[in-house]
Amino acid sequence: MKTLSDAIIYGTNDLVAQAVSAGATLDEIDNYGYTPIVQCAIVNSVEKAKILLDAGAKVDFDDLTGRTALHWAADNGNVELCKLLLSKGANPNAYTRSSQSVLVMPLLRHNEPIKKLLYQYGAMLPFAQDFINGKLLGHRFELEGRVDVIDYEGAFVEIEFEGFYLEFTIALVLESIMQFKNNFAAKHLKPYFDHFNIIIDALYAASRLIKYQHYMIDVKEHQDEIDRLINRTPLVIPVVYSGHAICFITFGDFLIRCDRGEYGRDNGTVIIFKMSHPQRMTKEFIRSLIYSRQDKRTIDEGLPQHLGLKVVGTMPLSEQISGNCTWANIEAVMPTLLFLLLLQSQRGSKGFDMRKAQQEALEIYDEWLAFDKDRALTFCMQSFYQVNPARKATKAAIVAAVLFQDYNYDSPADRERAEKMIPILTHPDYVYILKVYVEVFQYDRDNPLFQNLMKFVDYFEIDLNR
Repeated sequence: MKTLSDAIIYGTNDLVAQAVSAGATLDEIDNYGYTPIVQCAIVNSVEKAKILLDAGAKVDFDDLTGRTALHWAADNGNVELCKLLLSKGANPNAYTRSSQSVLVMPLLRHNEPIKKLLYQYGAMLPFAQDFINGKLLGHRFELEGRVDVIDYEGAFVEIEFEGFYLEFTIALVLESIMQFKNNFAAKHLKPYFDHFNIIIDALYAASRLIKYQHYMIDVKEHQDEIDRLINRTPLVIPVVYSGHAICFITFGDFLIRCDRGEYGRDNGTVIIFKMSHPQRMTKEFIRSLIYSRQDKRTIDEGLPQHLGLKVVGTMPLSEQISGNCTWANIEAVMPTLLFLLLLQSQRGSKGFDMRKAQQEALEIYDEWLAFDKDRALTFCMQSFYQVNPARKATKAAIVAAVLFQDYNYDSPADRERAEKMIPILTHPDYVYILKVYVEVFQYDRDNPLFQNLMKFVDYFEIDLNR
């Protein structure tokens, strides 16, 4: 083995120990942006991590994205490695360059052993909750820009409303659908719960497949587990290529492409294909889609030729050209799979109606979106009254962003919703947030967003001069 990295990724514990004894540098970042201790966590090795830590490696030496070894261990669900890192002083509240704390993924995945362990060492739930809530609101209300949240030390840190990476997106969408199914708001949808369970299982399998999508992990070592996941029907196939993340769904002889970015604008956001050569959709081929580097030409041209794809239908979901297209593509799994499952359950019946099945799926999809918007905003506003002044300021800023960027004064429903925001936005300590909007746009008063905001100000008789 030439380097410490090689020993960690490909070698044995003894080879790692030999590299350390030979004077290998313990705290450095490799060409891919990872540190040796992070590499140990990525390959899920407790023993290799112990060798490095006992030799003096820094437990919280993060990679280029700001993720520590504890982030990786928690995301991988490795309780023993988390215990080791925490016992060596790892920060349970460490957060990435995008302000995502260690607790976020275990929280979304309801991983109780990891959550309990992190709490035991002082992980702060509010910090993780505010990150998740801010990102969820950012997508649901299509917000742009950044907002501050409060970290574990009480300092302000920024999160971007836009921008989602694939693994976080799948976890967040999966958690959201589970919350919807278990909420009273979906009680009337009980006849569809079996379909919901299939969608949840498919997304969970996709989240498991994604964890092996890393250059340091030898896919062959996990082939049995991967093949077990790939054998599922329906199957959600997350694919990354050319800096873009989309997903495919296999459902019998159908292949569905969910791509609401630029491709979707020109070709259709969700396209349902019939495979002329379904026998070519082998386990080997699926593994290559997920774990081998792909390019645009292969996905757009090679895949249709290889499988003999013929368009048989579409789902009329909106385009998403902004930085949230990864989320939008995973989100599309819900209505698309629901539509296909409804079609499957209707086959052979006299009342078989493709349009009706699609309408049903889209109506339930819209209910889920409305539930998720309300859930995220309600959490933000209700928690405003339960937190310290600094966190109040961050929540008031988010509420103001929703009012400014999303709510339409000419909509009676939006005026009714805005009324619940006014006590927060006119609070003496936080009314300055609205004043800042007015000051920023004082030389651009023809801006439609500014004019819309001022209609709300006038309607609710908000005094911005006090």
